[in-house]
Amino acid sequence: MNHIITQHMGGNASADAHGGEDPCDLNPIYPAMLQVMELMGKQRINPADGNYVPSGFKEYDKRTNGFARRTLTIISGWTLADSRNLQLDIVRHAAVSGLPSAIFCPRLSGCEIAVRIMSAETDVPMKVLLADGGLDEDERGLCDAFCSLCEHMPLYVNSERSITLDSIMNACRRLKRTVDLKLVALHRIDVIADNSGCELGKVLDRLALFADEIDIAVIVTSEMERGRVRIDGRRPLLFHLRNSDSVCQYADTVLIAHRPGLYNDKTDPNETELILAKHPWLSPCTFNLMLKPEYSKFTDQ
Repeated sequence: MNHIITQHMGGNASADAHGGEDPCDLNPIYPAMLQVMELMGKQRINPADGNYVPSGFKEYDKRTNGFARRTLTIISGWTLADSRNLQLDIVRHAAVSGLPSAIFCPRLSGCEIAVRIMSAETDVPMKVLLADGGLDEDERGLCDAFCSLCEHMPLYVNSERSITLDSIMNACRRLKRTVDLKLVALHRIDVIADNSGCELGKVLDRLALFADEIDIAVIVTSEMERGRVRIDGRRPLLFHLRNSDSVCQYADTVLIAHRPGLYNDKTDPNETELILAKHPWLSPCTFNLMLKPEYSKFTDQ
């Protein structure tokens, strides 16, 4: 009935219906549909415009286009170290691509983060980097070259153990103004929630709103529930996440890193299933990765 009345009353129908208030803006669907047609089949990830942040994993980026700005992604797994390494991989790939990125990691020092990134980029094992006189001439040259690149790499690190969510948000707003921040990663969101005196659900709610507010992609790591299924190494699902109701409510994307070989000696313990448990437009699926622990990174399998 309202549709018929609007057609016959013309442009003043909305104003009359609301007592003379200014009508809201309504646009025809066709221009938006043309934009969709232009996007179809195009390469979505373009480090120059930063609309999507690449994960650095070929098949994942091909299927998902990476991580869209204004979204919240949660990474989890039975092994928290895998979640951390995966998050560091994503931040590293983004920064190397020229996208300003920040990581808050209250359980790793800045030096530990730097060692892991150096090893992952140069393929010089971490134990060699930290050994007395362990580098040969070629390895030293690779490390020197990468260190020089880091002078201009837009990656910002905070490893304060007592960092709070408010402090993180304020720091990110400053970086957004100065360098046009694209990606923020928070390791151990449970620790940050405790530091902030907030429940995890409230923190995730604020982060989802914050991602939209300053137009960034936010990626956090969160724990799985402890219990028998963890000990058994069963394939993790959404409901295995701690505070899974809040996670499902506020996260746009949920990734779970799972290594079946940790619990089954017939499988290589470094073979990794990257489970896409939740996504805005894709059904749950799995991507195959390989952990290279000596370099503290995952690679496409």
